[in-house]
Amino acid sequence: MDRLGDGLDEMTRRDLAALAALTAEPEAAPSRLAAWRDACLEDPALTGLPARLLGDAAWRKRLVLGFGHSPYLALAASRWPGVLAELAQPGGLNPPDEAYRAAFLAQAEGWKDFAQAARGLRLHKHREYLRIGLLDLAGELPLMEVTRSLAGVADLCLDGGIRWLTRQMAPRHGLPMVQLGEESRPARFVVLAMGKHGARELNFSSDIDLIYLYDEDEGRSDGPQPLPLKQYYSRLGKELMRLMQEPTAEGQVFRVDMRLRPEGESGDLCLSCRSAEIYYESWGQSWERAVMIKARPAAGDLALGEAFLAKLTPFVYRRYLDFAALDALREMKRRIDRKTAQAGHVRRNVKLGYGGIREIEFFVQSQQLIHGGKQPRLRQRETLATLRELQALGLVERENADFLEEAYVYLRTVEHRLQIERTAQTHLVPEDPAAFAQLARRMGEMDPERFRRRLARVQDGVYALYRRLFHQAEEEAREVADPKVEALLGCDLDAEEGRRVMEAAGLFHLDHARALLGALRLGTVGVPMTESNRRWFDRLAPLLLTEILAAPDPEMAVTHAEEFIRRVGRRTSYLALMVENPRVVRLLARLFGSSALLSRFLNRHPDLIDRLIAPEFLEGHRSRNDMGAELVSALAAARDADDWHRVIRDFKNIELLRLALRDLMGLAELPEAMAGLSALADVILTQVMVDALDYATRRHGSPAWSDEQGQRHPAPFAVVAMGKLGGDELNYASDLDLLFIHGSEGSEPWTEKDNLSNGAFFARVGQRMVTAITTPTASGKLYDLDMRLRPSGNSGPLVIGFQAFSHYQRHEAWTWEHQALTRARVVAGEPAFAARIQEEIRTIVTLPRDPETVRREVAEMRQRMFKEKHPPEGVVDIKQSRGGIVDIEFLAQYLILAHAHALPRIVQRNTGRALNAFRQAGLLSPEEFAVLDEAYGFYRLVENRLRLLLDRSENRIDANPRLRKRLGRLCGLEESGEIVAEVEKRLVAVRPIVQSRLESASG
Repeated sequence: MDRLGDGLDEMTRRDLAALAALTAEPEAAPSRLAAWRDACLEDPALTGLPARLLGDAAWRKRLVLGFGHSPYLALAASRWPGVLAELAQPGGLNPPDEAYRAAFLAQAEGWKDFAQAARGLRLHKHREYLRIGLLDLAGELPLMEVTRSLAGVADLCLDGGIRWLTRQMAPRHGLPMVQLGEESRPARFVVLAMGKHGARELNFSSDIDLIYLYDEDEGRSDGPQPLPLKQYYSRLGKELMRLMQEPTAEGQVFRVDMRLRPEGESGDLCLSCRSAEIYYESWGQSWERAVMIKARPAAGDLALGEAFLAKLTPFVYRRYLDFAALDALREMKRRIDRKTAQAGHVRRNVKLGYGGIREIEFFVQSQQLIHGGKQPRLRQRETLATLRELQALGLVERENADFLEEAYVYLRTVEHRLQIERTAQTHLVPEDPAAFAQLARRMGEMDPERFRRRLARVQDGVYALYRRLFHQAEEEAREVADPKVEALLGCDLDAEEGRRVMEAAGLFHLDHARALLGALRLGTVGVPMTESNRRWFDRLAPLLLTEILAAPDPEMAVTHAEEFIRRVGRRTSYLALMVENPRVVRLLARLFGSSALLSRFLNRHPDLIDRLIAPEFLEGHRSRNDMGAELVSALAAARDADDWHRVIRDFKNIELLRLALRDLMGLAELPEAMAGLSALADVILTQVMVDALDYATRRHGSPAWSDEQGQRHPAPFAVVAMGKLGGDELNYASDLDLLFIHGSEGSEPWTEKDNLSNGAFFARVGQRMVTAITTPTASGKLYDLDMRLRPSGNSGPLVIGFQAFSHYQRHEAWTWEHQALTRARVVAGEPAFAARIQEEIRTIVTLPRDPETVRREVAEMRQRMFKEKHPPEGVVDIKQSRGGIVDIEFLAQYLILAHAHALPRIVQRNTGRALNAFRQAGLLSPEEFAVLDEAYGFYRLVENRLRLLLDRSENRIDANPRLRKRLGRLCGLEESGEIVAEVEKRLVAVRPIVQSRLESASG
């Protein structure tokens, strides 16, 4: 303690030395204290502070333990020594009260620029981290008070940022206002905190997971440059993220993660409350229910956030005992386990690893999802509060609840001690012995081996309870042997007994069944059976057969599985992979029994089984940006044109396999599958367009045109999607309805290298795209195309100019062509040109029209189509039958064209979202909406499964009983006749609704 100089009595010096000996870095504590003292001496107002605080026993303990355990706290105190003077005032160590909050927010409104605002937020964070960290390490603040205080820091920083940004935006954009008829009122905005932040369980180095919401769609800001509310709050939200996480001289406030918002990274940054409600009601998945358990209004209009969350209660907490929700949580945990294991951190990761924090949290959340609908007391955000309620309700034994609570506090404390050292985002217990010993000392344990043993006991106990409480039923189910499987594995395949056993199991194609059973018993023909192979085959056989018998079409599954086993049976690593991952076996069996397309693809490329086990392959929704970046990277490595075509087709095939497997395994809801297929087509079309433009430009130069002043402008190009792709509703085996538009105008429209006319240039671009998309190769073709929706159909030019397109649509197009425009979307092209096309399409769709005329013409077109395409007797057509998909789509298109001028918010390219918009606008009654929405979703499911099953564009269900049985099982139905009955029930329900809207036109 000599570096601290004179002025300290001997007793104080001995106490300082004794305290320093207890810290993680005893030798560093004195020098850190000295650095802080030197910083104080530079300020005349602070020269007496070190002696005063070190002379106080409580402050002496806080400073020595804080600085000796945490370089971060020592550095912050030395950099801003006045903060400790402020904290040393009476009441300075208390949490910020309302007076402090009000003063801080008033200060925030006065910050002059971004730099001052960023500094103000960061200094508040460092002040509070010093206060919380010193109290925590001195043992004066319980764990949950630490986490609540850290969450409070984030809340106040968010509020301060919103206050400053609102004031900054006011001179240009004014204040956001909601328009209510002739009147207006201030709009409301709330930031929802998710995860640990929402539960007030924040760490010293946590990200903060946020969702932005505003209250109403209708409205705009009232300044000189007004913005619609969505645009205003999106801009504010982006700037708030920058304000919180952009590195400055003072560091960051918090890293911000917005991926928990509806539709994740591909979704809008900011949504109205109603749009978010519709998303969760219509497309919300089980994992999102678990996420919303901890959601909390953290900043902005808290009452708005509470009202929104109250409306989501039925989504989060089902009224019945919801054991099905466990599967989603199990799968989430399995993904985490695989990632942790792959990184080699199973034992070291106190959050995600073996016996870690996440296992306690997942157990608690599973009980909340199961029982929260009937037990409102379980609707808690905090883990420990929920554990106590579970015990009080008798859902968890007291001994187990007490242990889990103690373990949670202990593991979270370890997590805090890891992060408070340097505020690094880590959950890994160090491997280095010296660093491990320092962690033990931060935990108050001088013997690192004793700390290691206690940590292991806690992890072992958590893991044992987690497995018993969370997976017991699942593991018991696996132990139940299926008698049919046992009989198949034990019978004489060539005897009469074998035939009876196979037929009793539903396997009537005996040759295929014998071939598969023989391979599982004896291995691959012509390959000697090793002891290792025998062991893996013995373990694989019952797993695979059990899943095959549960497949939508067991006989189909047998055929494809037999080919697969023949191809991989000699590779012990593949057999072991399947045995160690029963989920992959289940996935393969469902694939083999569901889709000829996917089975053939996987059997041609059995090495793709490695992708099935990769943690990221079936993980979550992939955005267009993610897919696009991966495809660009892959194409950059292509050696030549043939390799380019192979790469892009392989990418499409692999991504299609991923999407289809998520779909078949129930990991993705149908809207996600259709959106994923649409996004895949978008990124492929973008790269095909880029290639075609690059090729044409290299040969002919860049296309350009001259304005009246003679200035040259580049001529842009765009791809417009119509139909299912335009509506983000693409299905398996769907063709693509496309329109190519170029932006050449003015005079001298030719390329700059060889004066080729722009029209001819873009015609060559379009033809190269068509060839690239439709030409078959060894990896198949990309898509079938339908270009008939362009002006003048197949007789018109392949690529049309923007002005010609606009003139045609405004003055010559038929109503049915405007119907097609209601689903038009630019999927590739120069951004400004794409926006111009999209705005023109919207303008045309929202032109004022006579509703009666529109209704008559839509109905007449529907009648002509029905006469041409109606199904024959005995066949059900989910698309063309009265009451089917086309009827609902025509009704939606009629309502948009007839009413969009007065109600522009009903313009939705996606049919499901359009139906929701009609309900909100009062164009459909709630009862009509319910019938149409449910029927449309069911039809799209049947269409999805039918095309996946048959590997072609098909909407008809013929009288073949085997097809009906296979299709019914794929759609979740058991009886072979049910699928037709279910479709016809909905056809009957939809017909009168469509007829009532269109009957006056059809007579």
